[in-house]
Amino acid sequence: MDGIPPERTVTDSWPALHGRPVLRRTVAVGLVLCVSVAAALVVRGVNALTAGGTGRETDRDRAERLAGLHPSQHPGVGRFYVPVGAVYTHTSDGAPVAYLHYRLGGGRAPGLGDFLSAYDLPAPGPVAPLPADLLAALGGDEPAEAPELPDSPPPPAAAPSPSATPTPAESPSPEATPTPESDDPLAEPADPADPAPVVAPAPDPVPDEPAAPAEPTPDDPTPSPTWTPTPSPTALPTHTPTARRIYVATISGGLPGAADIYIRATG
Repeated sequence: MDGIPPERTVTDSWPALHGRPVLRRTVAVGLVLCVSVAAALVVRGVNALTAGGTGRETDRDRAERLAGLHPSQHPGVGRFYVPVGAVYTHTSDGAPVAYLHYRLGGGRAPGLGDFLSAYDLPAPGPVAPLPADLLAALGGDEPAEAPELPDSPPPPAAAPSPSATPTPAESPSPEATPTPESDDPLAEPADPADPAPVVAPAPDPVPDEPAAPAEPTPDDPTPSPTWTPTPSPTALPTHTPTARRIYVATISGGLPGAADIYIRATG
């Protein structure tokens, strides 16, 4: 039709490509590669900028952290376990509570022994019933009872030491002072049979004025009381430690080390 302009193609805007299909394919492939490289660089830059951030913390992270099993709480282990079920909520009084479920395959995969050693946990103890709120929160095929791990109690608070009291040093008891011998070589030694001379006591002096207190001299044999400093007791943390209960249920008919681990932790 006369009123409709003809359709334009790529060769119309780039006359050099007209009649050269190999060159057209080469240019198309080059444009695709340039766009792909630019997109990869943009993604790499965004990842580099956000690599240092902690990211958004999920309920699973909060539950693991409350139970003391978060990977950041065990940096030297080099491995960690991902729970198959995690619930983080609060009790009626506002205290946080977490419920976790780990499933260990055993066999060639890490089993119960590796899990206990990775998180420095003791061996399971006697069988105990699982809490009702744990069964209700996980809502799976949890057993009614399972062996429970003995959780180590928090260390007792050290009693503050009593404050230091001054202890005066004991005065040295007076000892008999030996009488110096005479320097006269011609003096005769005193006969022990002779009676000791009697010395009359001096009369009491008449007090005219109150005597001034004697000033201490460096040669005073009685030392002054000494203080023994005692360091003040170190302040202990006042926060309440996390209460954690861990149950281990072996999987019947499973591989060696296969087990289900159920955890209830409160803050």
